[in-house]
Amino acid sequence: MKYLINSIFCVALLFCNDMYSQYNKVASGPMISFIDAYSTQVWFLLEPDAETIKINLTNYQNDKLLEYNFDVVNEYNLEKYIPFTVVLENLLPNREYIASVYVDDIFIKELDLFTKRPHLDDVQLLIGYGLGDYHSEKMFANMINTNSDFMVWLGGHVDFGNPVSFQGMLDNYIDVRKKDILNDFLSSMPQIATWGETDFGIKNIKKSWLLRDSAYTVFDLFWPNSLNKTYNYTFYDYGAYQRYSYNDVDLFLLDSETFNYGNTLYGDKQIERLFQELKNTGATFTIIASPCPFTFESKNSYLNYTKKFDYFMYRLKVSGLDGVILVSGNSVSGTRLNQYTIDNYTVNELNISSLDENNYSLINISGLVGDRKLSFNTYNENGNLIYRKYFHQNDLVN
Repeated sequence: MKYLINSIFCVALLFCNDMYSQYNKVASGPMISFIDAYSTQVWFLLEPDAETIKINLTNYQNDKLLEYNFDVVNEYNLEKYIPFTVVLENLLPNREYIASVYVDDIFIKELDLFTKRPHLDDVQLLIGYGLGDYHSEKMFANMINTNSDFMVWLGGHVDFGNPVSFQGMLDNYIDVRKKDILNDFLSSMPQIATWGETDFGIKNIKKSWLLRDSAYTVFDLFWPNSLNKTYNYTFYDYGAYQRYSYNDVDLFLLDSETFNYGNTLYGDKQIERLFQELKNTGATFTIIASPCPFTFESKNSYLNYTKKFDYFMYRLKVSGLDGVILVSGNSVSGTRLNQYTIDNYTVNELNISSLDENNYSLINISGLVGDRKLSFNTYNENGNLIYRKYFHQNDLVN
């Protein structure tokens, strides 16, 4: 009898799973973008016949707080899958929400939402570059278990290779996002990103303004990023550069592709706006991050743009800003530190390798006011520490 009951249970479970697969119209997601005090966005990759999304927010006492209802809009008349983002507004600061997600009235998943805290707290953020084809599932499982506040992508999430169409770019993103372990990771914490050489398609797009616009549109469809683009605020200079303020950390993600032509890497307007924003940061630690190295020798290093690089360093020096750390991708292997000095001004740069190398990095910030510490840690795919560098806030005073 016990075996009969177990057999019936297994058949019923398989039937339920088949029914769930049949009616679940989410191919990837839901994925939360960066959360501020009052809003966030949730991204989905939907089957083309999906019609509605409902999100109920409750607290941990199961009190219903907010309900959101959205009609799915297929803006580009896509036939295969629809990347679609919904906006959750009217949130309150310093709250912990449980978001129950439904698509066409079928329950999909519960997500945890933590809005911006007004008090000083510990901060953890994952940071990675270059997804590639050889990343380890075990690595992503360990990244999920870090309990990071959010993940930062420094480009290389997809590789367009030789894109010839808008649809081709979409297909590339869709293939990546449908990978189960990556989907589990993207759904586990908020995700923010800039783009690098491969997800911009630099070799081909620079020859075609149409493809440049297509690449940005596709990037925007798959990376909601922040609602409030703090210093990237005109259409002409759309780009993928943004600022994220989280607790006492300011993160600036630079766009090394959109304006990369002639004798410039980041473009004058992007750099000027960066330094305008740095005037009012007030953060204990300011992280300026880019897919390209700043002070390391490489074919795409900022060092290769001598006048622009020297001006960048000069502006950092005269800004009088303490707590600055540069973080970049495209390392040959592992994590490297460079303490670069010019005109008696020193800046620290941490350069990380591709996730394809099966290691990942975690920034941890902790301590009391005036005694904050930043630890930059790199782990292998098994979660074993292979690199660590500590900075006390007083170590980053010039």
